[in-house]
Amino acid sequence: MVARFGGEGGLGRRLQLYLLARQEKLDNWAVNYWLDDMYLKNDLALPVNSNPGMVFPPRRFTTILDVARFTARMIDAAVTHKAMLDRRELPIERATSREPGQPLCMAQYYRLLGSCRLPGKDRDSQHVAPQPSQSGGGELPTEHVVVACRSQLYCVPVQAPDRGRLNEDEICAQLLHILDDAPCLASPPPVGLLTGIQRNKWAEARETLCRDDRNRHNLELIARSLLVICLDEPLPTSFNCRLQKGGKGHNTGGRDETNLALQMIHGGGSSYNSSNRWFDKTIQLVISGDGACGLCYEHSSAEGIAVIQLVEKLYKHAEEGQTNEPPAPSSHLPPPERLEWNLEADDHRRIEEAANFLDNLVKDLDYQVFRFIGYGKDFIKSCKVSPDVYIQLALQLAYYRLYGKLTATYESASTRRFKHGRVDCIRSASPEALAWCQAMALPKEDEKKVTFHLVSDEIKLNLWNEAVKQQTKEMIDNILGQGIDIHLLGLREAAKETSPTASHPLPEIFTDESYRLANKFLLSTSQVATSDDTFMGYGPVEPEGYGASYNPKGSHIIFCLSAFWSSESTSSSRFAQSLEESLNGMKELLSRPQ
Repeated sequence: MVARFGGEGGLGRRLQLYLLARQEKLDNWAVNYWLDDMYLKNDLALPVNSNPGMVFPPRRFTTILDVARFTARMIDAAVTHKAMLDRRELPIERATSREPGQPLCMAQYYRLLGSCRLPGKDRDSQHVAPQPSQSGGGELPTEHVVVACRSQLYCVPVQAPDRGRLNEDEICAQLLHILDDAPCLASPPPVGLLTGIQRNKWAEARETLCRDDRNRHNLELIARSLLVICLDEPLPTSFNCRLQKGGKGHNTGGRDETNLALQMIHGGGSSYNSSNRWFDKTIQLVISGDGACGLCYEHSSAEGIAVIQLVEKLYKHAEEGQTNEPPAPSSHLPPPERLEWNLEADDHRRIEEAANFLDNLVKDLDYQVFRFIGYGKDFIKSCKVSPDVYIQLALQLAYYRLYGKLTATYESASTRRFKHGRVDCIRSASPEALAWCQAMALPKEDEKKVTFHLVSDEIKLNLWNEAVKQQTKEMIDNILGQGIDIHLLGLREAAKETSPTASHPLPEIFTDESYRLANKFLLSTSQVATSDDTFMGYGPVEPEGYGASYNPKGSHIIFCLSAFWSSESTSSSRFAQSLEESLNGMKELLSRPQ
């Protein structure tokens, strides 16, 4: 099939010419194909399926003022950062390895504040904050944030031409008003739950809401806001109380790290904080009354590295120099606008259905934070191996130990060396990785099983070196623009756009079962490096699959592992156990005298 597709007179050559012509006309011929395929034409609900969650080191809040002060400082830092972006003063980053010094595209950083994903029946769209005119004029742009508290939504202007920029005291006073006001009100209709359902259903619900002027005004305010602040209630310690594996790490009022991560990923369901969310919003900062804090972010606007750099900057600013003094009186400011909705019977019915849907999704997520404390990247670097390559091969071995085979594996590789570049796919399930896994998984001599051909440590090390070499090449090819997945996607989309008939638009290489299997990622992985003790995780991308983010530290590795309880073949705890055994076995092999 491939020979026919790419051979003389094959359709592949004509499609390649189409892509080359597209390349001449666009800054990046691939990015819109990729964005549609990965996100905007994906109808799955955003929580669990798409939006990652990030956990910050918990704070110690003793009063409601502590909550308001900390949150005000994060908002103040966000406004300062947005002003820097408006002046286009963000330094250009450069590659530090693999042809170091190449400038990296910074476009993602400019899409974080003020952006929002909007649902569509066939394709979602994105609201991106307009860039200020470079001609100057000196007038401050209007900026506001939306604050969710007890499912109530409030609009807090933080900068306006007629009153200037609010200072930290003034923002704090606005937040104190919200924290005092929301608990006194009757429970509002939790409209935010609608952002957590399938995209086409949310598009229908949003279209109905927009028939009313007040509702449309609310939706526009949310979309244009710098970010959403979620002032949460703590999840109970019993939430997700199934047996978990690994070190507890930070502990907030008896809550372990898994409990904290679930609050950031989905909020805990309609009875807890899921109605205190707007899952379409790129940046949702979550601050809970018990000191838990973190982030839920909509993934289509940017990759994790840009988001992490921003929110860690905001958190650091909030952490430094915090005062517990009450804000100075500010009589000139009106109270924040509470968003009220005009809802019909159909709207209430949809919200009720959304609550049921989201609660089932929350119950189905099998998730755990697993801290591997045997060693970290210091040992890995002593083996003269990239920590990313090492951990990817550990994940392959863990999967092989459970299932006796490898599976299509996705690891994101940044392509920011190219204008508007996002990611391509590092495929870790190589023949070399398989050969090494097969050797590593053979039983020891004292195991009472059928006699196997035993493999010496020398052979295992040789196979390891070949697997490392192949994984390293795969990684470098992708970051330098030589990955296969974006190119294949382009050829497939070119076939759709140039096909003379709609009845059979795709060449057979894209309809064959092997192509479907190659793109069924039962292992979806990513290195999510953070500073301090923050970490980020996400759900699986397939019903029978795993999500596995990892964060290598000097002496340990933080994994966020996910699966679905509804799958009979997956288990995050079994995967964690297999991963621990694999990492220990790898150290044992690599620590032996050569």
